[in-house]
Amino acid sequence: MISAAMEAQVKGADLIEIRLDCLERPTEEKISGLFRRLESIKIPKVATIMPDSIFGHYQGNDKERARLLAEASKFAEYVDIDKEMDPGLFEECLGRIKSSGAQPVISWHSQRLLKVKDMRDFILAMNGNFVFKVVMPATRFEDNLVALGASDSITGRRIVFCYGPLGKISRVLAPFFGSEWTYASLKEGKEAAPGQVDLQTMRRTQEVFLG
Repeated sequence: MISAAMEAQVKGADLIEIRLDCLERPTEEKISGLFRRLESIKIPKVATIMPDSIFGHYQGNDKERARLLAEASKFAEYVDIDKEMDPGLFEECLGRIKSSGAQPVISWHSQRLLKVKDMRDFILAMNGNFVFKVVMPATRFEDNLVALGASDSITGRRIVFCYGPLGKISRVLAPFFGSEWTYASLKEGKEAAPGQVDLQTMRRTQEVFLG
């Protein structure tokens, strides 16, 4: 993870997602030790612990996951906390993240294509100046246009794209439609979620789009 983060910085990534669910039996001590070794990485870090139900590897309970995310918030600039977490633990964890000084990224991994109203209701319900991440499946190419159009019509700090093999173009174009950032893998074969594009391909395609 440390060497991959260093390589991402060299390749020009704007920020790095630290997938703590990839640690073997993560603990507070392992997390603090990892971030101490990442101090030489000067670009912002997004810490998250994704459960296996949403493309992650973490198989523990939400109570433990909330505690570990709170620990990560002492070191990372951003902490991604998903709305699928138990509501009571979500509020407690969100409070600890905010008090640490880290910026929360509140994510929603939908199992269906969402409408603009769904996304606006989600953002309004959270009632805070957070980064909101909304991802949804693409079952046809046109679903990318739905996601990008929705992102373009929503105000505030947001990240919106489709996942899955048919959702690649929305990942690439998301920043052009208002998304705070998008996600790329370090290299082909190292994808962390279905439909993720490698960093080099992402850069090349965005340059073509810019003309």
